[in-house]
Amino acid sequence: MLVAAIAGVFVLSACAGSATTTTQATELPPTPTTELPPTPTTEQATTTPPVVTIDARFVLSTVVFGDRGWIEVINTGPQAGNIHGHWIAIHPFYLELPSTIVEVGQSVRISLDPDADPGVVVSAAGLLPVLVAPAGEVGLYSSGNFGDPNSIVDYLEWGSGGHFRSTVAIAAGIWDETSVVPMEGNEGGLRITPNGDAAAEPIAAAEVAAPSDPG
Repeated sequence: MLVAAIAGVFVLSACAGSATTTTQATELPPTPTTELPPTPTTEQATTTPPVVTIDARFVLSTVVFGDRGWIEVINTGPQAGNIHGHWIAIHPFYLELPSTIVEVGQSVRISLDPDADPGVVVSAAGLLPVLVAPAGEVGLYSSGNFGDPNSIVDYLEWGSGGHFRSTVAIAAGIWDETSVVPMEGNEGGLRITPNGDAAAEPIAAAEVAAPSDPG
């Protein structure tokens, strides 16, 4: 009986196995996803207000003689301005001034000193001739048209007349033969006096013996 019962178990198991059906799973294709484009962001540009230069007025203010001398150009206008595009003319040498914003009442120093700090001054060593006390000239132009009276904005002549660019300055109405600054030959430089009786006044040599950096 026990054997029959065991046999019966095996039969049931066999029957159960034959009745079992295998269901094959169907793999569904992946659901396509749409990648959204990144949300555009607007980067706000940081802008510096432009410097108004229309009312800047650049003129010569100081000339210092010697191989460590310099020329200063000051802004006497009512507004700050960029001096770029202006030229120093000492025939036959010409130097265009770099982009520099000059505030009202401030000046730019063009130095002939080979040891001058180019971060403080405009270095002109080897680019402009050494200025000397007996005689000379300096012209300031707003463009490189050196023969055009409309381009010369300031001029200084000392010691003697008839320098190369004096005729242009005279034609522009900013100079005449009687404006030549007389010299004794021992001056250290000249300080331009646009509102004075003379075109410039002498600077003692001792005053410019140890120049300081421009403020």
